[in-house]
Amino acid sequence: MRILFIGDIVGRPGRDIVFANLAQLKAKEKIDLTIVNGENSAHGKGITQKIYRQFLENGVDFITLGNHAFSKKEIIPLLPDLDRLIVPFNNPEGLGIGARIYDNGKIRLCIANILGEVFMNPPAFSPFKAMDQIMETYPDCSYFIDFHGEATSEKELFAHYYASKLLVCVGTHTHVQTADERLIKNCAYISDVGMCGAYDSIIGRDIDEVIAARIQEEKTHFKVAMGPAELNAVVIEIDESTKKASNIKRIQIRPESSQ
Repeated sequence: MRILFIGDIVGRPGRDIVFANLAQLKAKEKIDLTIVNGENSAHGKGITQKIYRQFLENGVDFITLGNHAFSKKEIIPLLPDLDRLIVPFNNPEGLGIGARIYDNGKIRLCIANILGEVFMNPPAFSPFKAMDQIMETYPDCSYFIDFHGEATSEKELFAHYYASKLLVCVGTHTHVQTADERLIKNCAYISDVGMCGAYDSIIGRDIDEVIAARIQEEKTHFKVAMGPAELNAVVIEIDESTKKASNIKRIQIRPESSQ
């Protein structure tokens, strides 16, 4: 079994590069299951029903979120009907469903989204308590975790602590792809998959707007950067007979102008 996980998709540039490359990526890598992190897909914060549907129409199977899960309030009353959407299990609002089951007859996979606790805003309850609750609620599964967190050390601690129980633990949230992909016991791990968004940006945000806000201390509105985009993802290979991860590799597509 081969799983494609695509990192934080930021605004229209992120969506466009994913939709332009997804079919080819899935064919080239012989992908069986596609998961994306869509928490920044609607103008940099949150997701809408329209974008949710676009993901599914373009071949995405499940969509995870993060600390901006409910930034677009219109999505909240629709949550019961969005059965491919996975909100953070330990989100402070206690809304939505934090795990979904994918079963192909050979492997029963619990796909879950967990927020980190360190440096995160708004704060969430312990990711370790969340994982314990997930295993109790969804027993007899293999576990795929999107750990949406700021601190690399917290992600590594989580992966090592649960490595014998996890199939996959991929980090999201920092938008910068790390070069530490590896197998930890049964678990395919990377600290952060990286983002899909404008290459010339501050993690997907307009550079001039960030400078004005942070350096010049001006009151600004969040602005998604435009222009040629990058795509960051990982492909994870699973041995269905042993229910163990056998490989994880990084994928990075950059604009030609950056080469």
